[in-house]
Amino acid sequence: MVVGETFDDGVDGMTFNDLKFFLLRLLSNRNLLKNLVLRDLKNRYVGSVGGFFWSIVHPIVLLVCYHFVFAVVMAQRFGLEQYGTESFALYLFSGILPWLMFNDTVIRNCTSVTDNPGLVTKTVIPSEVLPIAIMISNLIHHLIGLCILLAILVVSGTLQLSAFSVLWYLPVLVLLSQGLGWLVASLNVFFRDTSQILNVLMLFWFFFTPIIYPASMVPDRFNLFVALNPMATVVAGYRSAFLELPPPPLENVAVLMAWTLAMFLGGALFFRQSKMAFADVL
Repeated sequence: MVVGETFDDGVDGMTFNDLKFFLLRLLSNRNLLKNLVLRDLKNRYVGSVGGFFWSIVHPIVLLVCYHFVFAVVMAQRFGLEQYGTESFALYLFSGILPWLMFNDTVIRNCTSVTDNPGLVTKTVIPSEVLPIAIMISNLIHHLIGLCILLAILVVSGTLQLSAFSVLWYLPVLVLLSQGLGWLVASLNVFFRDTSQILNVLMLFWFFFTPIIYPASMVPDRFNLFVALNPMATVVAGYRSAFLELPPPPLENVAVLMAWTLAMFLGGALFFRQSKMAFADVL
């Protein structure tokens, strides 16, 4: 693996100016980042005959399973007004795609540093790129899932121009996932139970996000929790892009932007400061 350019870890103080240089230095190590992404993609399917082909198979199988459970076994009928489509499998698939990207990025980022102690303590690479490489690898798989969804909409003749609005929600999803990923990756170095706690929290987060049910079914007394849940807005944004559903309320979008900026900047700053002690702990 090509290591790439060196990286200066010296920090005298933590300011937003440091954050600017932190991001610029990450860009300067793009060759290293590319190699780490390729390594992660290869490791996912090492020893398998299908290789990267499994990235296409998995979302298709997921969609077929949803259709079988809800449309065949349960024989549910869903109206366009509430779900934007008569296919609940398609409704669920369009909402679970951003969640899978978010969940897998955060969960795998949590152990990205502790799983690579040699790269952190014995090389000059910036440890920040370890979580980023995982995020980019997950993003590639996410884009494959989006292409499958778009193909289904094209074949069914239901693809709308509103699909372009996903280009706004996708970067937000990336920044939110990466910010939280940096945060939990740092915490897990010092507190190894972080990964176990995170798995439990992400399970709660999934069921408290309107993914397998529409937000309209949430009792009024819980509407505030939905509005404050950034992933609820991302899921709603994806569905408004691909299905005939209204976009999220502007106030929810504002909350999403606040969460995204706070999480990305806060996660980057926290990782940048705590990384100075990684070598001592690892």
